[in-house]
Amino acid sequence: MADGRDAMGDTDPLFAWHPDWAGKRASDVRRAIEADLRSDQRAYELALSGAEQHENDALQSTIALDRKWGPYDLNWAETDPAALAERIVAFERERERRREMIPFADWRAATALPTATRSGIEAPSERMPPPAWLLVVALIAIVLLLVVLLVRR
Repeated sequence: MADGRDAMGDTDPLFAWHPDWAGKRASDVRRAIEADLRSDQRAYELALSGAEQHENDALQSTIALDRKWGPYDLNWAETDPAALAERIVAFERERERRREMIPFADWRAATALPTATRSGIEAPSERMPPPAWLLVVALIAIVLLLVVLLVRR
Protein backbone atom coordinates (compact mmCIF):
# COMPACT_ATOMS: atom_id res chain seq x y z
CA MET A 1 0.00 0.00 0.00
CA ALA A 2 1.08 3.61 -0.49
CA ASP A 3 1.73 4.31 3.21
CA GLY A 4 3.78 1.12 3.70
CA ARG A 5 0.98 -0.78 5.43
CA ASP A 6 0.04 -4.30 4.38
CA ALA A 7 -3.49 -5.45 3.50
CA MET A 8 -4.15 -6.03 7.20
CA GLY A 9 -3.15 -2.44 8.07
CA ASP A 10 0.19 -3.18 9.75
CA THR A 11 3.48 -1.65 8.60
CA ASP A 12 5.58 -4.58 9.86
CA PRO A 13 3.16 -7.35 10.78
CA LEU A 14 4.00 -10.04 13.28
CA PHE A 15 3.38 -13.67 12.40
CA ALA A 16 1.36 -15.18 15.24
CA TRP A 17 -0.14 -18.41 13.86
CA HIS A 18 2.32 -19.47 11.15
CA PRO A 19 4.06 -22.80 11.95
CA ASP A 20 7.45 -21.65 10.59
CA TRP A 21 7.45 -17.90 11.26
CA ALA A 22 5.39 -17.45 14.45
CA GLY A 23 6.79 -14.66 16.64
CA LYS A 24 8.75 -13.03 13.81
CA ARG A 25 8.12 -9.74 12.03
CA ALA A 26 7.49 -9.78 8.28
CA SER A 27 10.63 -7.71 7.70
CA ASP A 28 12.74 -10.29 9.56
CA VAL A 29 11.17 -13.12 7.58
CA ARG A 30 11.84 -11.26 4.30
CA ARG A 31 15.51 -10.73 5.25
CA ALA A 32 15.89 -14.41 6.23
CA ILE A 33 14.31 -15.65 3.00
CA GLU A 34 16.36 -13.23 0.90
CA ALA A 35 19.61 -14.30 2.58
CA ASP A 36 18.73 -17.97 2.12
CA LEU A 37 17.83 -17.38 -1.51
CA ARG A 38 21.08 -15.47 -2.22
CA SER A 39 23.07 -18.30 -0.62
CA ASP A 40 21.22 -20.93 -2.64
CA GLN A 41 21.71 -18.94 -5.87
CA ARG A 42 25.48 -18.95 -5.21
CA ALA A 43 25.40 -22.68 -4.40
CA TYR A 44 23.44 -23.32 -7.59
CA GLU A 45 25.99 -21.43 -9.70
CA LEU A 46 28.84 -23.36 -8.06
CA ALA A 47 27.09 -26.67 -8.66
CA LEU A 48 26.62 -25.83 -12.33
CA SER A 49 30.21 -24.67 -12.73
CA GLY A 50 31.48 -27.95 -11.24
CA ALA A 51 29.05 -30.14 -13.17
CA GLU A 52 31.72 -31.66 -15.42
CA GLN A 53 33.88 -32.91 -12.55
CA HIS A 54 31.08 -34.03 -10.23
CA GLU A 55 28.04 -34.77 -12.39
CA ASN A 56 26.07 -36.72 -9.79
CA ASP A 57 26.67 -34.25 -6.96
CA ALA A 58 25.84 -31.31 -9.22
CA LEU A 59 22.65 -32.96 -10.39
CA GLN A 60 21.52 -33.77 -6.85
CA SER A 61 22.33 -30.25 -5.63
CA THR A 62 20.53 -28.49 -8.47
CA ILE A 63 17.47 -30.75 -8.21
CA ALA A 64 17.22 -30.14 -4.46
CA LEU A 65 17.48 -26.38 -4.94
CA ASP A 66 14.96 -26.41 -7.80
CA ARG A 67 12.52 -28.29 -5.59
CA LYS A 68 13.00 -25.75 -2.82
CA TRP A 69 12.62 -22.54 -4.86
CA GLY A 70 11.04 -23.69 -8.14
CA PRO A 71 7.46 -23.56 -6.86
CA TYR A 72 7.91 -19.83 -6.23
CA ASP A 73 9.56 -19.04 -9.56
CA LEU A 74 10.83 -21.49 -12.19
CA ASN A 75 13.60 -19.03 -12.98
CA TRP A 76 14.49 -18.55 -9.30
CA ALA A 77 18.26 -18.82 -9.85
CA GLU A 78 18.14 -15.71 -12.06
CA THR A 79 15.41 -13.82 -10.20
CA ASP A 80 16.17 -10.80 -8.03
CA PRO A 81 16.34 -12.25 -4.49
CA ALA A 82 14.70 -9.19 -2.89
CA ALA A 83 11.72 -9.30 -5.26
CA LEU A 84 11.23 -13.04 -4.83
CA ALA A 85 11.58 -12.80 -1.05
CA GLU A 86 8.93 -10.06 -1.02
CA ARG A 87 6.58 -12.27 -3.03
CA ILE A 88 7.17 -15.24 -0.71
CA VAL A 89 6.49 -13.10 2.37
CA ALA A 90 3.24 -11.86 0.79
CA PHE A 91 2.28 -15.50 0.28
CA GLU A 92 3.23 -16.43 3.86
CA ARG A 93 1.20 -13.46 5.14
CA GLU A 94 -1.81 -14.82 3.24
CA ARG A 95 -1.27 -18.20 4.90
CA GLU A 96 -1.12 -16.36 8.22
CA ARG A 97 -4.32 -14.45 7.43
CA ARG A 98 -6.18 -17.63 6.47
CA ARG A 99 -4.53 -19.71 9.20
CA GLU A 100 -4.12 -22.40 6.58
CA MET A 101 -1.03 -23.80 4.81
CA ILE A 102 -2.33 -23.26 1.28
CA PRO A 103 -0.11 -24.28 -1.66
CA PHE A 104 1.78 -21.47 -3.39
CA ALA A 105 0.40 -22.53 -6.79
CA ASP A 106 -3.16 -21.91 -5.59
CA TRP A 107 -2.29 -18.48 -4.23
CA ARG A 108 -0.31 -17.55 -7.35
CA ALA A 109 -3.21 -18.55 -9.60
CA ALA A 110 -5.63 -16.48 -7.53
CA THR A 111 -3.39 -13.40 -7.52
CA ALA A 112 -1.99 -13.75 -11.08
CA LEU A 113 1.50 -12.61 -10.09
CA PRO A 114 3.90 -11.52 -12.86
CA THR A 115 7.23 -13.28 -13.19
CA ALA A 116 9.92 -11.11 -11.58
CA THR A 117 13.40 -11.06 -13.08
CA ARG A 118 16.64 -9.28 -12.21
CA SER A 119 15.91 -6.74 -14.94
CA GLY A 120 12.44 -6.12 -13.53
CA ILE A 121 10.82 -6.95 -16.89
CA GLU A 122 8.06 -9.52 -16.96
CA ALA A 123 9.26 -12.67 -18.71
CA PRO A 124 6.63 -14.36 -20.89
CA SER A 125 6.28 -18.00 -19.89
CA GLU A 126 6.56 -19.25 -23.49
CA ARG A 127 10.06 -17.74 -23.71
CA MET A 128 11.24 -18.92 -20.31
CA PRO A 129 14.54 -20.84 -20.50
CA PRO A 130 14.51 -24.49 -19.48
CA PRO A 131 15.18 -25.21 -15.81
CA ALA A 132 18.89 -25.47 -15.06
CA TRP A 133 18.56 -29.06 -13.87
CA LEU A 134 17.46 -29.98 -17.39
CA LEU A 135 20.60 -28.41 -18.77
CA VAL A 136 22.70 -30.37 -16.27
CA VAL A 137 20.99 -33.62 -17.30
CA ALA A 138 21.65 -32.82 -20.98
CA LEU A 139 25.31 -32.07 -20.18
CA ILE A 140 25.68 -35.37 -18.33
CA ALA A 141 24.07 -37.25 -21.23
CA ILE A 142 26.49 -35.65 -23.69
CA VAL A 143 29.49 -36.49 -21.52
CA LEU A 144 28.33 -40.10 -21.16
CA LEU A 145 27.77 -40.37 -24.92
CA LEU A 146 31.29 -39.08 -25.58
CA VAL A 147 32.76 -41.54 -23.09
CA VAL A 148 30.91 -44.44 -24.76
CA LEU A 149 32.10 -43.35 -28.19
CA LEU A 150 35.70 -43.01 -27.01
CA VAL A 151 35.64 -46.42 -25.29
CA ARG A 152 34.42 -48.11 -28.51
CA ARG A 153 37.44 -46.88 -30.47
